Amino acid sequence: MNVLVIGFSTRNIVCSGSRAGYNMYAIDAFCDQDTIDCCIATKELPHELDIRSKDTADIILDMVRSFEVDLDAIVPGSGFEAMDFSSLPWTVLASDPENIQAVQDKFTLSRMLAELGLPHPHVYENVDDKPDKFPVMIKPRKAGGGIFNRMACNGQELLEAVQDILGNEPSFSRNDLMMQEFIEGVPASVSLIASKDKAVAVAVNEQLIGISWLTRMQFAYCGNITPYEGKYAEEMCNISEKLTSELGLLGSVGIDFIVTEDGPKIIEVNPRFQGSLDTVELATGINLFDAHVKAFMGKLPVRPLRIQRSAGRCIIYADRETRMDAQVLIEMRKHKIADIPQPDYVALADYPVTSVLHTGMNRSNVFESLKQDSENIKRIMKK
Repeated sequence: MNVLVIGFSTRNIVCSGSRAGYNMYAIDAFCDQDTIDCCIATKELPHELDIRSKDTADIILDMVRSFEVDLDAIVPGSGFEAMDFSSLPWTVLASDPENIQAVQDKFTLSRMLAELGLPHPHVYENVDDKPDKFPVMIKPRKAGGGIFNRMACNGQELLEAVQDILGNEPSFSRNDLMMQEFIEGVPASVSLIASKDKAVAVAVNEQLIGISWLTRMQFAYCGNITPYEGKYAEEMCNISEKLTSELGLLGSVGIDFIVTEDGPKIIEVNPRFQGSLDTVELATGINLFDAHVKAFMGKLPVRPLRIQRSAGRCIIYADRETRMDAQVLIEMRKHKIADIPQPDYVALADYPVTSVLHTGMNRSNVFESLKQDSENIKRIMKK
């Protein structure tokens, strides 16, 4: 089965598909060494590509056709989930684009959650409202990854947060931003596989957010540890299965939570493969790509999946502009890394460089191994 994955970063998806015996093709922004190793062919997204531009769809469709392969399916990844592929003759293994667009808009999602009576932070009508209380979170309505998220503890910080985001991303307007009640707690996520009839939670994951030894960005997504070992795991699974079915989502789906003392609150919904793919597979033994494909045939895994081990992935971000020369890469590859950059790849400040993967008997063991390898790799990058 020939499958093309399109996303900003596709390595974990195509490597999962390759392990399951699929013939994988990829269009992504990095074309890392391990992405290429897992694919029959790859193409790199243009560096100047603006995902919000009306011309982007035509550019991507031309790239798809240029493979000149009789594809069996297309799987959209991060950034391309809602793209219209209807002009192409191949099956698209994804949720309905209208459903995707609705849940990816966090403001619209908050209204849907309220109607369903599901717990979530309060969202204000716009960023110019006066909050009932501080702190608040300012974030893009649609962008993910947390890199543009800002916390404000008073009115002046609120104004500065909005201006900072708009200054760092000129394509945003004030209407592209939202203001949300800030929730203290532990970030977690539930990974699911869904068919048109049912959704099954396959794992609950701890999220690594704004980890100081990985990034300078306070709320940047930095990876996962599976399984999540805190409270409310079963409740999060039940909420996620109900919500995924209500939203009509299919295949691989992720629901992000903040776990508070009073229980879990839903933060966002990811209607695509998530960054936790590696850790879920390593911890449970499931192949998520194969499960995603089979979900569109009505076949689902049986819950609960047995946790075999703890598994972690962390993402190392560049503190400053960093070039990956051949010797640096040789030293880095002595560690358990994935998302291996091409020689001479230049990571701009606050851009992702590589990922570290580890497994162990428990969360503490995995976390310490991730930290040790990450600190070693950062030292190598500074040489």
